[in-house]
Amino acid sequence: MKTKPVETALVVGGGSGMGRAAAGALALRGIRVFVADLQLEAARETAQAIRKADGRADAFPVDVSRSDSVRELFAALQGQAERLDLMVQTAAVLGRTAFIEALEDDEWRRMMAVNLDGVFYCCREAVRWMKEHRTGRLLLFSSVASLTPTPGSLHYSASKGGVNMLGKTLAKEAAQYNIRVNVIAPGYVETPMLADLPEGFEEYVLKKTPLKRLGEIAEIAGLVAYLASPEADFFTGQIFSPNGGWVI
Repeated sequence: MKTKPVETALVVGGGSGMGRAAAGALALRGIRVFVADLQLEAARETAQAIRKADGRADAFPVDVSRSDSVRELFAALQGQAERLDLMVQTAAVLGRTAFIEALEDDEWRRMMAVNLDGVFYCCREAVRWMKEHRTGRLLLFSSVASLTPTPGSLHYSASKGGVNMLGKTLAKEAAQYNIRVNVIAPGYVETPMLADLPEGFEEYVLKKTPLKRLGEIAEIAGLVAYLASPEADFFTGQIFSPNGGWVI
């Protein structure tokens, strides 16, 4: 069964980086975009940029690590729109590079709380709403670090590996409601988050990447726009990894 065109989209973590680019790309297709971020001012900047380009966007605060905050976000959205056609979940933290013996409990818990619990909370609320209309799309952001061992980032890799399996399992659960669930696992892309990596890591990435460059956020945003289109109706439970050949 073909879906109707996407008319409304929520981009969680849309205040910067790939989330901001995804929100802009969706707005260019005439989609009304709800931008949610821990940093409300950043979400407002994204929404303002979309409106300046004659798009439709509104900003909302959310702390994805708290289920009550996610519930409040969706309650606010339901006061603004009859339905939600698409959710893009990009909110994540990177954390410091450390081997397991140096990782503290609070570092592990924060990583899981934001990167995995947050995805679960958002997906749960989205499915509860989307099933009423028996259609919808969920795009969850993982990482290339979930596809290959990344020493020094065990907590990050584990959290993103969890997102992969959450997405695959949810795709089977939610198919009965005509809800599609796919995961985007980008490689190393030029974003503010990349600046937090150790000195010299970018050179290492370029050496190990067959295409010998970093990804661009516009390339990731283009994939989001495609997966939001009717041409992608037959995709569900898939992991798409634009990574320049880092993992083949």
